[in-house]
Amino acid sequence: MNLLNKLATALLVVASASVHALPDDWQQEMTILSDSAEIDRRAGTVVYLGNVVLTQGTLKIEAERLMILRNGDTLEKAVAEGDRARYQQQIEVGKPLTTALGNRIDYYTSDRRIVITGDAELEQEGNLFSGERITYDMDSETVRADGSTETQAKPGDASTEDSESGRIKVIIQPPKTDTDTATE
Repeated sequence: MNLLNKLATALLVVASASVHALPDDWQQEMTILSDSAEIDRRAGTVVYLGNVVLTQGTLKIEAERLMILRNGDTLEKAVAEGDRARYQQQIEVGKPLTTALGNRIDYYTSDRRIVITGDAELEQEGNLFSGERITYDMDSETVRADGSTETQAKPGDASTEDSESGRIKVIIQPPKTDTDTATE
């Protein structure tokens, strides 16, 4: 086995022991598929390039580029980048998957927080948040969405009539009624 494969294997073993997710997720094997990888042991980084797919338990991250940053034996952060990087994970037992899309997704493992930037979307239990930047804290179950800070179009322009440029959008599903649960 060459040095690159040994280093990648060692990093995966260390990283899989330190990712926080569902109680069982962090105990699961982490698998990363990509077209290529670059390892910098001194900096504690591994960069995966080309059709990257990371899976560990219910956690799945898909991107064109994925950087894994660790501090010693602890995985600190995963940064997914590309046109519509994707994140999904079951945050709580019995709840549906939480999904996120964006041009960049920063996953802070010890803080249990993700930051989605660039045409960001977060969907949780049918509720949808979209904006330029979304921060989701899994422990406190809080979402913060921000619109664009740049003025992209002037009021009255055709582009602002169809989409509220620079603003966030939130779609909240109505609560389920007894009739809804009886038909499921």
